Amino acid sequence: MPDFEDLLRQVMAIRGTLRAALIDHSSGMTVAALGRGDDGEDADRQQPRWEPDGDTGPMDIIRATVSSPTFVAPATPGYVEDIVITSANGYHLIHFVVTAFDARLVLYVWLDRLVGNLAMTQRSLRNLGQHLVAA
Repeated sequence: MPDFEDLLRQVMAIRGTLRAALIDHSSGMTVAALGRGDDGEDADRQQPRWEPDGDTGPMDIIRATVSSPTFVAPATPGYVEDIVITSANGYHLIHFVVTAFDARLVLYVWLDRLVGNLAMTQRSLRNLGQHLVAA
């Protein structure tokens, strides 16, 4: 079984990462989380759901993206690599982990936009996601 905490420690080592989480996007459940939460608290001490207090925004974005023919390539139905949201407080990167079985996992990273490098973070998440699947 993969060590999710170790995976997230590796994600947190990426320059500029403020928060990292592994999320089952079909249920909205956070499998593991590290880093700073929205309120400044440690992410691993917060509620175990990615949709606290009924906020379904992130899950709505994921569901709309994976179900839209606009965003899914015809040659690979249902496959989206990343979603990037740019906001004043940083980049929010959602990386889909592709597995042989039908797991619906995403790696979520909140990246400081002044310190972090978005392209390098995407590349690192791709590699870490592949290692997660291989474990």
